[in-house]
Amino acid sequence: MYLAVSGTCYWCMEAIFRAVRGVSSVEQGFVKTRDGHFVEAALMQLDEKILPLNALVRIHLSSHAATANHSARGKYPSAVYPMDSAQLMRCKHAIASAALESGEAVVTQALPFLAFYPNPAKQQDYFWRQPEKPFCQRTILPKLKALALGFPRAITPQAAQFLRDEVYNQQA
Repeated sequence: MYLAVSGTCYWCMEAIFRAVRGVSSVEQGFVKTRDGHFVEAALMQLDEKILPLNALVRIHLSSHAATANHSARGKYPSAVYPMDSAQLMRCKHAIASAALESGEAVVTQALPFLAFYPNPAKQQDYFWRQPEKPFCQRTILPKLKALALGFPRAITPQAAQFLRDEVYNQQA
């Protein structure tokens, strides 16, 4: 199953979902919204035999301020964009279930997928090609650490090893 997500910068989303088991073919770029805007997003393929859709939605909700309607929400709408109406209903249910379990209202929406425009190849895999960059260290790495702590079974072995090495190097 393919779907796109938005909610934070595409470099963050791409890095997070490249670190999740069952997710492949992650690309960063822009998704077209119903009102004709283009927002930063990540498009990915999900293997539900490895990671169920509701788990992916929970990871997405935890990866950004999904409960806040902050001033940048127009640029970074919190949303999931599935490819068909059946997936759309499943995403709506997953969002509602996660909100109910957390006891917090979320601003995240499940919206129909319209179009995705990937960034050029030289921009893809931003974090994993250059994790030492200041933005990667300051903004993306803390999100990856939070992913590993919040969803330890969902993280790929490669991402887990990278984070262990990162923690070890910071302590040395």
